[in-house]
Amino acid sequence: MANHEGNPYNRIPVELDLGDYLVTATSFHGWETEQWWKDLGDLLYGRPGWNCHIANTGHAIEVLWSFGALGSSLFVISVGHAPAYHLYDHEADTELVFDTIDTLRRWLDDNEQRHSEYPQRLRNYAADSDWALLRSLPFEVDVTFDGSVWIATFRQLPVTYSSGPTLAQAVSNAREAITDAFDAPRTVAKSLQVILRLDVAASAAL
Repeated sequence: MANHEGNPYNRIPVELDLGDYLVTATSFHGWETEQWWKDLGDLLYGRPGWNCHIANTGHAIEVLWSFGALGSSLFVISVGHAPAYHLYDHEADTELVFDTIDTLRRWLDDNEQRHSEYPQRLRNYAADSDWALLRSLPFEVDVTFDGSVWIATFRQLPVTYSSGPTLAQAVSNAREAITDAFDAPRTVAKSLQVILRLDVAASAAL
C-alpha cells in the first residue's frame, strides 16, 4: 500500500471537525471528485494566503479554498460538477472554470500578484486603536523544514512568507513579515499572536 503521509493534501486542516480533508470534501461533493481535491490540496496547501474552510453558500454546504488577508475572499475555489475547478474572482466579479489543475496553477501564478499589496489597503483599519486588530488576531503560520532552512507561510496573508536558519528565527521573521505586510511599526511584532502548524518535515527536525 502506498504511503501518502507526506502528500500536501494529507496535511490540510479544515475549519470544522468532520474528519480529514478528503473525507470532508468528498462527503459534500461526491466520491468522483476525490482526485480533483487531492490535486487542489497539493497545489494550495502552504501557498501564502490560502486557507480551506466550509461555508454555507445559500444553496449548499461546500468546501472552499479562499485567498486573501484577514479572512477576505479575493479568490474562492471549489470543485463543481463535471467535475471542474470553479474560481470566483471577487475584484472582477466573474466566475472562471478550469478543467485541469495545470491551467488553474498557471492562472494563479499570473494573478495572485494583483493582490500583493492588499494588506496595505487595510492599513487604516488594522491600525485603529494602536493596531488592536493585529494584536488580537491569531495568525496561523504553516512551517516546514527543507533540511537547512525553516520556512513559514501565512494563511491570512497573500504572497508572503518568511524563513530562518532556526525555528525561533523563522518565527521572529514571521512576526516582522506580518507587520511589514500591513506597513505597521516593527515594535508591534513582538505582541502578535502566532499559532504554528508544523508539517511532518518540521516536526521531525525538532
